[in-house]
Order: sequence, then C-alpha cells, then structure tokens
Amino acid sequence: MKLFYPLALLVLLSSCNKNEKTEKLPSKSLSKEKIVEKTSDKSLNQKFKSTLRPNQDLELHKVYTDTVQFIEYNTDFDYFFIDVKKGNDIAGLNTNSDNINFNRGDVLEVKWKIDSIFIAGDGERLDFAEWLVSAKKIKDGNVTLFKKKYKKPIKFYFSDENMSDWYKDHLYTLVEYYVANSKNELLKSHIENPSPDEELSYSIEDRERNGRSYTVLGLANEFEHRTSVFQWLYVDKETKKLYEYDLGNDKLIEFP
Repeated sequence: MKLFYPLALLVLLSSCNKNEKTEKLPSKSLSKEKIVEKTSDKSLNQKFKSTLRPNQDLELHKVYTDTVQFIEYNTDFDYFFIDVKKGNDIAGLNTNSDNINFNRGDVLEVKWKIDSIFIAGDGERLDFAEWLVSAKKIKDGNVTLFKKKYKKPIKFYFSDENMSDWYKDHLYTLVEYYVANSKNELLKSHIENPSPDEELSYSIEDRERNGRSYTVLGLANEFEHRTSVFQWLYVDKETKKLYEYDLGNDKLIEFP
C-alpha cells in the first residue's frame, strides 16, 4: 500500500501535464536550479514591458541590445541585479554573475532579455523580469576617471556594528560618485593637487530631519590626525537619493 500511492500519484501527474513543457529558471545559485511547469502557449505568446524600452512590446527570451549608464551592482536580495540608467529611466537587470566591476557612470553596452524568475513569499510564484545576458564598457565615467587619478582609498568611520557590508559598499560608491562629480572647489583642489600628508575621509551616522530618516556622511580632509569636514551629505534611507546639505540656507539639495 505504501508503494502503490506514490506510483499512482506519478501516473496522475504525468497525465495532467502531458501538454506542458519544463523550463529551467535562472537562479542566483546555478547549483540549485529551480524547475517549473508552465504552459508554453501562455508564456511564448505573452508580450512584456520594460523601462529600458517603454514604448515597445517585448518577447520572451529575445535578446535586446541597449546603451546604458551603470549605477550600481546589488547583492543584498534573493537575486543579484545591476541598476542601469537609460535617459531618465532606471531599470534593474537580474544577473547570475558575481563579478561585476563597473563604476557608477560608466557607459555600457548591455544585452538582455525577458526571462522567468521566482518571487519569494507565501509560496513561490512564477514571474518574468529583465535578465542581463552580457555587459561591455564602451566609455569611462567620471568615477573611473577619478579612481585612475586619485589612487588613495577614501577612509570612513561608523559606529553601527550592525550595518551590512552591502550598505557600507553602497555608501562608499555614493561618496566616490559625489567626489568625482562635485563642483566643490575645495574638494576639486584636493583631487587635482593631492598632498601625500592629506587623506579624504567621511563619517557615517543616522539622523532624522523633517520626519524622514537619513544616513548622514561628513566628507572631510584629514591632515596630521586632524579632521576638517567641508561637506555634509544626506542619503534618504527610503528613496536612496543623495543630497548636499546647504549650511547657509539649512536645506537639502538633491545631487544629480
């Protein structure tokens, strides 16, 4: 009796699914591929949308090529993904790669496609999203140019021991982006004529302002163990937007 029940169940499942095909889902870990059963007609005939091509109906598995600006590589979720910008729109491309080495602002040629993805929650469900096929840098951005010129690492200080490595890396890339694109004359002078005895650094702390939560960065110049903050930066914890603090007018100015 114990042997008969699984056998009957397998026969029943085989009969119910004879018109369906099996497709492998991309996953963060290639050694743990997920297999889903779905009807081929429903997926192959469906049209999809993406912010990379908002006015175009997209086809499943078709590879598209676009020129984009790299923003960030994110490993803090179930699936790794890169954020890229095309025009004024930002899109996230899922990826199995753990070797993304671009800097924010680099111009890339990306090949991508719409493919299947599992959404975690109360029972995993099948969905479809943009997946990165390949990426090639075609032009250095300001951050890459800055790092070629300024060889020292930027030091940072924090007191929150629970801060994730991903968030610390995220803040570091924001500071690099600000330094590479800032119009601050004191900062530009430091970058253009770096002294061997001076170092760039920043502090990290949390603050509330007008009912919103921010991570505040005190960008400073270190010289002979003395620190002089010349710019405060605010990162909105919800929107992740970066702001310069205007001390004279006590207001935040969004950094482009």
